[in-house]
Amino acid sequence: MKRILQNFWRAAAVGALVACLNPVTVQAAATNVLVATRNLNARPTAAKSSSAPEAVLAAPVPQSAFNVPRKSADGKDPFFPNSTRVYGAEAVAKAAGAPTITADLSLKGISGTPEQPLAIINTTTFTTGEANEVITKSGRVRVQVVEINMALGTVLLQIGSERRELRLAPLK
Repeated sequence: MKRILQNFWRAAAVGALVACLNPVTVQAAATNVLVATRNLNARPTAAKSSSAPEAVLAAPVPQSAFNVPRKSADGKDPFFPNSTRVYGAEAVAKAAGAPTITADLSLKGISGTPEQPLAIINTTTFTTGEANEVITKSGRVRVQVVEINMALGTVLLQIGSERRELRLAPLK
């Protein structure tokens, strides 16, 4: 008798679970969200007619817009409310002239063979025609070595549109 009752309750629990997983469509009244669940192992069947509408119209999604304020009365930066950088003046175009590059470059040494000379500028080693960034006190500067003269101890550099010659320091 005990075994029969256990099997009965198991069957009732499985039946309730299957009933829960049968295709069901519910419409939530407050949010207009359509919720549908189904049993993944069940074969597809024709949809049953229900009191829920077949199609729910989606509400239009609002588009957000952000305008940069020109003065503090127009608004402020939500992440940095005490900052005044957003109220800065319009970007002013700089004078169209050739920029002068100020870099503290020094030739530390020249080595290699006459066919393949090497030059050490600050902490970076170059060969003729090579371009690389050199670390200076004012930041990184892009440098291209045009010519290395081992006999004179000079290196001709191209920095942007400017050419510069570096010399080895005299021995003391």
